[in-house]
Amino acid sequence: MERYHRTYKQECLLVHHPATLEEVREVTEAFVHHSNEERPHQGRSCGNQPPRVACPLLPTLPPLPSIVQPNRWLQHFHQQAFVRLVSWDGCVELDLHTYYISQSLAGQPVALLVDAHERCLNVWRATTLFTRLPMKGLFEEEEMPFEHYVQVMQQEAHSQAQRHQWQRRTISQRSLWA
Repeated sequence: MERYHRTYKQECLLVHHPATLEEVREVTEAFVHHSNEERPHQGRSCGNQPPRVACPLLPTLPPLPSIVQPNRWLQHFHQQAFVRLVSWDGCVELDLHTYYISQSLAGQPVALLVDAHERCLNVWRATTLFTRLPMKGLFEEEEMPFEHYVQVMQQEAHSQAQRHQWQRRTISQRSLWA
């Protein structure tokens, strides 16, 4: 996949320089067609032939859903524990979210046990349930249209990229002063 993305960048995006989302879609569609139907592939299974020529009977993917359950991933983590050290301010971090536990536990390990049904974290200190905290970052809606979900994911990816950029900038500024 990394090679495909590098090729996509070098042979498509850096060549055509799309400026709008529509242009990105157009050049991507043309690139995917060229990559699958015309461009020889060096993988063993393709034998230096384009993928669709070498493997013409690939199964088709199922259609995208019209409705998604954005919190369904949480079921996978039900009853899973995450051990964290409580920081000096009484907080722990889990998946980019900060949860206040108690300053009295600063420097001590706690286990955060996911309760997917209740949408909360059970905070355990040794064998004692210390507190229960509502999970952050979940969607209010049980179901949402796929298009809306994609928009939310795009906004989240953009926000995360900005956070990383800000963090890199902060770190480089600190190193200048060190």
